[in-house]
Amino acid sequence: MTEVNPEILERIKKGETDLFREVVDTYKDRAYSLAVKILKNREEAEDALQESFLRLFRAVTSGNYESRAKFSTYFYTIVYNTAVDYYRKYYSRVFNVSSIEVHEANYSDGDELTRNFEPMIDRTAYDADSLSAERTLEAAEIQRIIRGYINSIPQQYSVILNMFFVNELSHDEISGILKLPLGTVKNRIFRAKEKLKEILFREFRKEELMEYLKV
Repeated sequence: MTEVNPEILERIKKGETDLFREVVDTYKDRAYSLAVKILKNREEAEDALQESFLRLFRAVTSGNYESRAKFSTYFYTIVYNTAVDYYRKYYSRVFNVSSIEVHEANYSDGDELTRNFEPMIDRTAYDADSLSAERTLEAAEIQRIIRGYINSIPQQYSVILNMFFVNELSHDEISGILKLPLGTVKNRIFRAKEKLKEILFREFRKEELMEYLKV
């Protein structure tokens, strides 16, 4: 996981505020991905992200940030809480990451993890001459499918999977941020990964997938 050098944070705290650009550049893409999973709207996610960085800047420059937790975990907690605040503001209701609501009589356990996703494999990309080029294309394709899959499943799963795959947070860190039981977090990740593996194993060799699925 990419982490900002603690020395940079200390220099920002002492007044070298221009260095905060390094913090923004390090985390903006992955933080934005998390905000989008919650708000489902790019403009709202951008607003939430800007507010998150503002809150982070204030915390660092005022000395409120303490290095007992990883800096990335601290920041993603801010992003999550800020996005949830915006969700309440825009939609006038509580964001619920703990439950799966099912209203269909023909629902089967696990349907919510595959119903809205059909991977589109670009086979024309695999006409590369060299083995290394082919493997690079496969890696990019696997990552694209994983991102598409995360985008297709309910928020109760997608937020957790985004934190795990994109933000690279541990089970314990996710549990702490979301205030969910550790067992719930592990179960959601396990179920979604199993469904994702079923999809990917139809297209790629098992040994090529282990790195991406963190099995």
